Amino acid sequence: MGIIHFPEMVPPRLPWTQRICYGVGHSLNDLCASMWFSYLIVYLQLVLGFDSNYAGLVLLIGQVADAIATPLLGYEASSNRETAICKKYGKRKFLHLIGTICVVLSFPFIYSVCPGCETASEFALTLMLIPLVIIFQVGWAAVQVSHLSLIPAITPHETERDFLNVLRYAVNIMSDMGTYVVVWCVFDLTRKPTGNHHTITGDYANKFMMITLIIVGIGSLFSIIFHLGVKEVVSTPLSSSENSLEKNSIPLSNSAFPIFSNNLSWRGWIRESHFYQVGLLYMCTRLFQNMSLVFMPLYLQESLRANDDFIAKIPLVMNVSGFVISCCLPKLFKVFGKKVTFLGGASMGIGACVWITVGSGPMYITQGVYGVGVLMGAASSSLVICALSFTHDLIGTSVESAAFVYGAMSFWDKIANGIVGMIIQHLHAVNCKDCDWFYKHVMSYGVGGVGILASIVITTLLPANLGERQSAYNGAVLTPKKEVINHSASTESQSNEKHPLLPK
Repeated sequence: MGIIHFPEMVPPRLPWTQRICYGVGHSLNDLCASMWFSYLIVYLQLVLGFDSNYAGLVLLIGQVADAIATPLLGYEASSNRETAICKKYGKRKFLHLIGTICVVLSFPFIYSVCPGCETASEFALTLMLIPLVIIFQVGWAAVQVSHLSLIPAITPHETERDFLNVLRYAVNIMSDMGTYVVVWCVFDLTRKPTGNHHTITGDYANKFMMITLIIVGIGSLFSIIFHLGVKEVVSTPLSSSENSLEKNSIPLSNSAFPIFSNNLSWRGWIRESHFYQVGLLYMCTRLFQNMSLVFMPLYLQESLRANDDFIAKIPLVMNVSGFVISCCLPKLFKVFGKKVTFLGGASMGIGACVWITVGSGPMYITQGVYGVGVLMGAASSSLVICALSFTHDLIGTSVESAAFVYGAMSFWDKIANGIVGMIIQHLHAVNCKDCDWFYKHVMSYGVGGVGILASIVITTLLPANLGERQSAYNGAVLTPKKEVINHSASTESQSNEKHPLLPK
């Protein structure tokens, strides 16, 4: 009589309550990030009356702090060192808690005027802001890294990990929209019946403080839900035989890739020309996205003199447009390929910048600028998601060194954003104290120039197979001979979130 072999028990799926609790665990970061990129310089420059140089310096210090903290915290989150409280509460959850406390205790004070500081110099106020900005950025990085690294720690199911990535991206989109809705509502509900509604001045200090408190309050509530509803249990990925038992499991291998591969060390990566090309492309796309977010409100205020609530309406339009196009990208990848889709996104962005150059008059200010927002938002999402997908293709089968690749690109992306922001603000201080052309040129020639540079870089990659290695130092590495459209990794939610060193 034969022996019946029973398959090993597959760990149960997460309950829906824990999935939802995990999904909202990054909401505080998402809400604060929208405020940071969209309104920091607006607040410092228009409300507090900072010189452009000081406003740019604060942004630069924040970006540098984030760039340094992210890889260090990623290394700490992946280490084997654990204290007694980490063993009891969960190492990643404890890091998330520390980061949340840092964000809650620092971020509201960045958008608050301290009592008695009304007569303080800009230099003194900047010195007061710097520690708060550093604490906020380190806390933000701690929450990001710990939240991302929790995915493999709470479920071994590959399909469920993918779902958590998608859920996290959806909550990110809703949080961004929520920030702009809060700003819009506060501006409208606190608006006086008479007065100037076109220029943001020092009178808006209380409005920004109210907005920040609402956002931090909502984010803190979601963080509490996360800590109460998510239980950290270290798990390991299912074996191939266990994965085959899942009804909708994703195959563990692709026929285009070899069963064996060589994993590159950092020394191997720095010898690869594609590493630098994709890195430059990724940096350009992040510059395009962040420059459009940071300087769009200043363009609306100083160049167009639009109503104050437009600094919420247009970013909201950009966000909705970006979300819609991100849902269409998998289909576009299948029909046109990723490189052609990237060129299409760059064309939309350059078209938006041309529209800004020629746009003028009341009709443009009240209606045409919405079209600019639609094109700019769609272009930003298309470029960033394509760049993330190119990075995934570049890594190929060298998955063990993926953290280094994403960490290096994240580091230089944040440094570049900070430096460019500082340079633009310095030029504003030198060339334009009270003019309406400067930020129009930044949004047209500056952002458009970045889009053109990204288009040039992608043309150098048109004949390239990003999975192949060029350096003899790396030996013979078998790689796919054609571009593979991976439907499960073609969106930002899955290319982005599987690696804890990747930024928002």
